Amino acid sequence: MPKTELHVHSTFSDGHLTPEEIIKEAAKQECQLVAFTDHDEVGAYKQALAPAQQAGIRLIPGIELNTDGADGELHILGFFFDPDHPDMTAHIAWRKDERRSWAQKIIDQLKAFNYEITLDDAMQHAPGDILVRTHIAEALVEKNYFSTAHDAYHRMLVKGTPGFVPRAPFSARDAIKLIHISGGEAYLAHPGAYRFPVDAERLLTYGLDGVEVYHSKHTEETERYWRAFVTEHDLFASGGSDHHGPDSRNPYPIGSVQLDDQSKRHWLNRVDASL
Repeated sequence: MPKTELHVHSTFSDGHLTPEEIIKEAAKQECQLVAFTDHDEVGAYKQALAPAQQAGIRLIPGIELNTDGADGELHILGFFFDPDHPDMTAHIAWRKDERRSWAQKIIDQLKAFNYEITLDDAMQHAPGDILVRTHIAEALVEKNYFSTAHDAYHRMLVKGTPGFVPRAPFSARDAIKLIHISGGEAYLAHPGAYRFPVDAERLLTYGLDGVEVYHSKHTEETERYWRAFVTEHDLFASGGSDHHGPDSRNPYPIGSVQLDDQSKRHWLNRVDASL
């Protein structure tokens, strides 16, 4: 069966590789189907269309929407949507602005604990327009407050730590609705990676289409559980490495996480039907 990569981040969000570099590596790993899933951004998909075609790789629109609300800080993956749909375009523009104001609030809060960094310090670690907490963590490392971005992130920036600031309201339900309005399918990302219980049954009532069963941080036991869940509820399974770069906090190689054959057939048939 052809190899796939349905979860990868580029320099358009918090990845370390450009879209062209990712396509080159995906071709090297013999991946024939790729979805860029940058946080709240679709620029990589558009930039990679030509090199993907030259490499013989089929590219599908993808995105990872960050949410917060009654269901917690969940990530919702979108696939097969119209990347130029006005509602999706408006959301991406809003989120870019919101992320900067959110980051400034985090930085102001960190200053109360004597961590002196600026928004410009964080932006220097963001090659694209999307600013994420990892970029703030990297700025803290650059100022020698922490030895690693992972340490800075988990000690200062997650819920329950001194630098945590809630996001502007945008729930998992909102994300699923946005993806559907834009003509796509919505999947729960890496359910085994959250540090709180996920109420997947409630997500079903929002119209969830599938679950990322296969992920670089999932154990075999986690995969079995979520494989059974999607089978029981007649959902689709996705999977990917969640690669952010070889020297990132998610260094898992492109193409290293594969779907089961039945799920691969679904994805390949779905791509053929969308052409």
